[in-house]
Amino acid sequence: MALKLNITSPALIGEAIVLTGASLLEELNTIPGIKGVPGAYEAVVLAGQIAYAEAYKYVYYTSIAFGCVSILAACFLGDISKYMDDHVAVVMH
Repeated sequence: MALKLNITSPALIGEAIVLTGASLLEELNTIPGIKGVPGAYEAVVLAGQIAYAEAYKYVYYTSIAFGCVSILAACFLGDISKYMDDHVAVVMH
């Protein structure tokens, strides 16, 4: 927004981030500097999509790492057959 649309106000940029994160994309047209500027809305939406795509890949990488660690831990788990009985820890009525 600062480079392409000359919007340098941190409050307006923050508002655009919050609206994009909440999927209130139509509300972006109310922000000064986007409203009435051809292509501004599309550019901000595209930037939001790219930001989310780039951010979530690290979440997926982290989940893969935790999954591998849990599988490895399960491989070294001892015999749990003594815990497999009819005992119920909490009865809900």
